[in-house]
Amino acid sequence: MDRKDILERLDKMDMEAFVTIDTPHMYRMIIVGGSGLVLLETITRATQDIDAIDASVEIRGLLEKYGANLHVSAYMNHFPYNFEDRLHKLPVGGRKILFYSASLEDIVVAKLFSIRPKDRQDLVSDEVLSHINWDVLQYLATDENEVKASALNERAYQDFLHDYYEYVGRYGPHESADI
Repeated sequence: MDRKDILERLDKMDMEAFVTIDTPHMYRMIIVGGSGLVLLETITRATQDIDAIDASVEIRGLLEKYGANLHVSAYMNHFPYNFEDRLHKLPVGGRKILFYSASLEDIVVAKLFSIRPKDRQDLVSDEVLSHINWDVLQYLATDENEVKASALNERAYQDFLHDYYEYVGRYGPHESADI
């Protein structure tokens, strides 16, 4: 699926929820992973599914029908503790479901925890590298109330820091030397 396909599926999910759920409540879904990067327009590759880290209980029955899943919710500890403070509202839905994407920097953090080659490949794409706010990423990686607060233990956090510093050293902004 490309960005257009994902947005169409989300809109159809929202419409079905609007028609079938008879309550005045609004629900939400937070999209992450490759589909989140596609929606943030920071990668152009297609994705096979829509990864959600969170979705209201009332709409979970619709997820599979529309190619969405909550399998990544098992990795909540890979996201900075306050990731919800940086959500991006997506330009779709709104009848019954509000759709959000985690921020690029929050997704980068989660992908740094991963050992999957596809995740590492996303992190070094020109689109991702050119859109990262490196100051925000630094804050998330090192502030006591972000990644450190969500990591399972100190060793997991230290492993993350190792990968983070290696990533920044290799791909992050570098000051040019005056010649």
